Amino acid sequence: MFNLINAVIKTTITRSLLVLSMMCISQSTLANFDQNEPPIKKPIKINSIQIEQMPPVWVMPAGSDPLSQRDAKLLPEEQNLALTLRPLLNVKDYSGALNAIELAKREDYEPEPLLALSPALLQVQGQIHLSLSQDEKAKQSFLAAINLMPDFIRAHKSLAVIYIKQEQYKQARKHLVKTITLGEGDAQLFGYLGYINLQLSTPWSAISAYEQALLLEPENSQWLQGLLYGLITAKDTHAAKAMLNEMLQKNPKDISLWLQRSRISLDDNTPLDALTSMEMAIRLGNNDADNLISTAQLHLNYGSVSRAADLMTGLLKQWQTKATPYTTKNTDHFNAIESVIGWLVYEKHWEEAKSLLKYSKNFTKKLTHLQQSQLKLHTAKLPGKTTKQITRLFEQAIQLAPTNGQTLIALAEHYQKNKDYTQAQLLFVRAASLPNFAERAYIGHAQVFIDLKNYQQAAIMLRKAIKLNPSRQDLLQNISLLDRMNNNQI
Repeated sequence: MFNLINAVIKTTITRSLLVLSMMCISQSTLANFDQNEPPIKKPIKINSIQIEQMPPVWVMPAGSDPLSQRDAKLLPEEQNLALTLRPLLNVKDYSGALNAIELAKREDYEPEPLLALSPALLQVQGQIHLSLSQDEKAKQSFLAAINLMPDFIRAHKSLAVIYIKQEQYKQARKHLVKTITLGEGDAQLFGYLGYINLQLSTPWSAISAYEQALLLEPENSQWLQGLLYGLITAKDTHAAKAMLNEMLQKNPKDISLWLQRSRISLDDNTPLDALTSMEMAIRLGNNDADNLISTAQLHLNYGSVSRAADLMTGLLKQWQTKATPYTTKNTDHFNAIESVIGWLVYEKHWEEAKSLLKYSKNFTKKLTHLQQSQLKLHTAKLPGKTTKQITRLFEQAIQLAPTNGQTLIALAEHYQKNKDYTQAQLLFVRAASLPNFAERAYIGHAQVFIDLKNYQQAAIMLRKAIKLNPSRQDLLQNISLLDRMNNNQI
């Protein structure tokens, strides 16, 4: 979006944010159910990693000298008015300048009133309106000027800037192309055109425009950034990465370039390069929550588990400071941390999981009931606890979030393990009422029936599971075996 302040329009392009399976029945024996499924939000899918970029700042001057004309001149009868306007504009008295133009239209104006404004004076009036942030009035002045002089270059250019600010990119492109066609082809115009083509999802046209701008101004960082974004959008990762490496040689401390390199490296299927780039951005001072989480995810896949835990611990400590306290806006970020804890527990990285759980407890009062429930669930799975302690933690987790399917199934499996089959069945029934957990609940319930040697009911549960997920053809052999056992065929 562009904000025109003192004739300077700034826009920022942002990306953001962060998205972080199932037990099966053994084909060789019905008694061996693997019920230690990974956490629902296992945070190791590379395609889910999103790196928050530090966007470029697009600067587009709208023209600062309202009396500078190139394609039209003031009429002789407007010269007296020009003498009045110039000192007002020199001291930036734009309201006074507009009043002077209005006075010139009055019948008693000396030496004679202006019955109509020339294209040149309409252009001046439009620029004054722009200086006062009166975009619509400025647009009407420029359109009136073009109506009188269709090939008025400066009016077309000024209109393009207004339409860019208003995000009417097709209109903006029309007037920019007209300006270039009429013979004005400076770097700024091609830069404008490149930006517009990016917004209109025509990256190859944007690339051509930015390349033209760079021919005229090869060191302009705006055009370099625009070309880079064009290459990224066009999925030309090889060219984009080569360009980034060249830019980093000149500006090795530019955090935004390292973040861009990391994103491109993921797209280019070179995750180790992405990880190295993210670590450089962090070393240079970037502590954006999304990027810390993304770096931790990359470490879980390709780097150090300890480093991943340290990054998450650092984020939790960051939220304890007055400068960046934890708020409801960080809910998704904490969900990602909780997923990392779940992954660490599943992979039996106990020390790292304990550390994160310790710091997470500092935010208990600010967390949702579901988040608190998940922390109880992970704590219960840590080693060294008695059966009574585990049961109490699971029950507390369910009290916090009665519809937390993960906890319902975990406690059901805990009761099953301790041969409390009645409680286990009740919990599996509750979990089966939850759409996202029904399949796992039916399979867990089937295992209970197998333990009780009730093969008919076990087969019924598995049929319910396969009805929910027909792709689970691996269950068919188990159903067949259960049917045969029920019929005393084996």
